[in-house]
Amino acid sequence: MLKHMFAAVLLAAVAASPAAARADVPARAAPGTPAATIFYEKSGGFAGIHQAITIDRYGRAHGTNGDTTADFRLTPAEFRALQRRLAYIRTWSSSREGCDIADHFTYTLVYRDRHATRCHEPPYDWRPAIAQFEELVARYLTDPSPTPGD
Repeated sequence: MLKHMFAAVLLAAVAASPAAARADVPARAAPGTPAATIFYEKSGGFAGIHQAITIDRYGRAHGTNGDTTADFRLTPAEFRALQRRLAYIRTWSSSREGCDIADHFTYTLVYRDRHATRCHEPPYDWRPAIAQFEELVARYLTDPSPTPGD
């Protein structure tokens, strides 16, 4: 219950302030965040998407993709791979670069005591982690396409 409340508070805090306002100031994860808590958010674009995934230190995840919400668990191998990809990241400063581009995406990552937001093109060292998050969105947070005859 406490973990779900934390995830809701974290999601609300990130969603409440515009990306441009928080992109120019490096931020820290919320005090009391477990060391391995992971948060990912992708928002914006022409269609105004909003995807977010929060993962606790045990690999339990809660995600949203528009109106779709799901709780799921990463396999131990998936969780270790994601942690390796996040540990590889060295670009933990936020930036407003690309925020002035129409129809841009805004990306936010939180891992351990680091928190950063970037617009348009994420840094090169973010891309392996973002690719894994996008796979999780596709697997757990995308409505299946209707089959012929439905």
